[in-house]
Amino acid sequence: MTGPLDPDQARALLRQADGAAATARAGASWPHIAGLMGLGAASSLALVALAYVPPTLLWLPLTLLFAWVGALFVFAGRFGRAVKRGFGRRWTLTLIIWGALWIVAVFGTSWWFADQPWFLIASALALTVTAWVGAWAEASR
Repeated sequence: MTGPLDPDQARALLRQADGAAATARAGASWPHIAGLMGLGAASSLALVALAYVPPTLLWLPLTLLFAWVGALFVFAGRFGRAVKRGFGRRWTLTLIIWGALWIVAVFGTSWWFADQPWFLIASALALTVTAWVGAWAEASR
C-alpha cells in the first residue's frame, strides 16, 4: 500500500490480523500437548513393567521409556513452532512435578513398597494424571 488507509481498509486489515492471530493460537502447542500425553503413557507403563520384569531385564523398559520420551521431545521441539503465552511456566511446572513423582515411584516400587500393588497403581495413576493435567492446561489456554 502506498498511501494512507481509509478507515474501512484499516478495519479490514485489523480483522485479517485478528483472524491470523486466532488461528496461530489455536494451532500452537499441539506437539507439546501430544508430548505430555505420551510422557504420561510411557512413564506409567514403564513403571508397571519395572515392577514386574526380572532384575536382569530392567534395562529393557527403561531403554524403551527413554527412547519414546526422547522421540516425543524431539518431535515437540522440531514441530512445535509456536506456543501459547505462559507455556514455559506450565511446561516447567508439569515436568518438575512429573520428575519428582517418577523418582518417588521408582524408589517406592523398587524398595520402599516393593511388591505392593496399591503403591504401583497409585504411582502410575499419579504420573498419568500429572501428564493429563499438564496437557489439559496447555490445550485450554
